[in-house]
Amino acid sequence: MAKTCPNCGYRPIGPFTDNCPMCAEPVRNVRSDGPRSSSFGNIPPVLKWVLAGAVAAVLGVAGCCGLGMWQMGKGIQDAQKEWERQQAAAEADRKARTVVVAAADLLQEFQKDPAAADRKYAGKYLEITGVVEQTGRGRHQVPYVVLHGGDENAKVKIECYFDMIYEVRDDARIKRLGKGQEITVRGEYDGQVSNLQLRESVLVK
Repeated sequence: MAKTCPNCGYRPIGPFTDNCPMCAEPVRNVRSDGPRSSSFGNIPPVLKWVLAGAVAAVLGVAGCCGLGMWQMGKGIQDAQKEWERQQAAAEADRKARTVVVAAADLLQEFQKDPAAADRKYAGKYLEITGVVEQTGRGRHQVPYVVLHGGDENAKVKIECYFDMIYEVRDDARIKRLGKGQEITVRGEYDGQVSNLQLRESVLVK
């Protein structure tokens, strides 16, 4: 390998040359030049450890962020599936408890024997067809419709309070309801105050 003159610094000097061609300094016993070390090799060991630690930390943070995003996406998907499952289960339960009855027949039952009618429909999900007497909004701006069975002068009516989620989705249909219009409503029977109460109602037609 080539050598460097220790006197004048001239290089490269061939391995078989005994004297420097510039200053004639003997170079017979001068050690051949080794391969140049990289600039990284001149970095102090402590600094090397610091740099290695920093690189490892950056890679670790990037990996954690990627894992976190993946887990977040999976969590959202799982939550959506669980919500859909609960909705399907609730719908199946409602169908199993649904009783289809005309408003006139329902009101007649409560006029004859309120206690017996209340026991009969407790825990039921009713599908009622009746005539609109009025519409409006109650507590917390929950929309409602009052139905009768064809007799506007009847003392007992049916108050249907709509499900807020459904109301937002189908607000226009509810707002278009007019007095005297026949509609069908589904809702949870919620007992009798002055009128019969249905909660979480939805407009069928």
